[in-house]
Amino acid sequence: MKKSILLLVLIFSVLYMPENIFSQRILLSEGFETSGFNSDSIPTGWFKVDNDGTNPGYPLAVWSARDSGANFPGVNAIIHSRAHTGVRGASIPWRAGDPVADDWLFTDAVSIEAGDSLIFWMLIGTPADLALTNYIDTMQVHVCAFQDPLLSIASLGTIRSLDSMNVWTEHKFDLSAYAGQTVYIAFRYYMNTTADGLWCNVDDILIGNRSAVGITQNGTSVPDKFALKQNYPNPFNPSTKINFDLAKSSNVKLTVFNSLGQKVLDIFEGYKPAGSYQATFNGSSLPSGTYFYRMETEYFTETKKMQLIK
Repeated sequence: MKKSILLLVLIFSVLYMPENIFSQRILLSEGFETSGFNSDSIPTGWFKVDNDGTNPGYPLAVWSARDSGANFPGVNAIIHSRAHTGVRGASIPWRAGDPVADDWLFTDAVSIEAGDSLIFWMLIGTPADLALTNYIDTMQVHVCAFQDPLLSIASLGTIRSLDSMNVWTEHKFDLSAYAGQTVYIAFRYYMNTTADGLWCNVDDILIGNRSAVGITQNGTSVPDKFALKQNYPNPFNPSTKINFDLAKSSNVKLTVFNSLGQKVLDIFEGYKPAGSYQATFNGSSLPSGTYFYRMETEYFTETKKMQLIK
């Protein structure tokens, strides 16, 4: 009798739970591949401020979304902008200021909830493959009330390049302290360029629930067809890996449904360049049972079954 009552309660809770109770929040996912083609060469809704205003000789040495390999204005010809994935990223060269560069790149507005994070990839300082002096770079990350340097609420941190062997690095900042607020994230390139400074490259920016960090790229080769692989381990408790292939760059949506066909989680939703990827799904908030995961792209859709056993 007790088992029957518990079963009925479970069925009722599943049937009438809010659709997005387990939904993963992705407020912003920007890889600059399909944005940055407006007059300011930054994504629509974003804003940049040349706060130093001290280098009129290089008016194009500002934050911009650039193709990887593009020349920087007024900079050594061997230094080209770079992207973490795909062919485009946001970048700024040291010529942005003389003697001090103080340039801000603001995102569009985002409404923060508890558990949200800022995640991005950045390359600053002199990498090993450039035969140059090991110049130092720094970049600050701010939470702002508006797209104005004077309206910074707080500095999340200052990132300093290494003295050598600088590589693309992932950075993560917890935004839970700003839950309930609508804010703007700002990337501030702030350097005394008389002695140091080379560039700053930023790419693959994500703002949302930190569980959205579970997408990684496997290698650099481009598969010849779209595919959604069987998760492993399967059955699993509580985490499992889901691999998928993109033969072309595309918007991608990975969604989990319960056995009744109701959506219980969005694993990922955003743009990804062609390549092979691995997603991490954590089912710690879900009861044991059979679930289905579906990949939707502009060219391909497939669904597979998985088993959560606790």
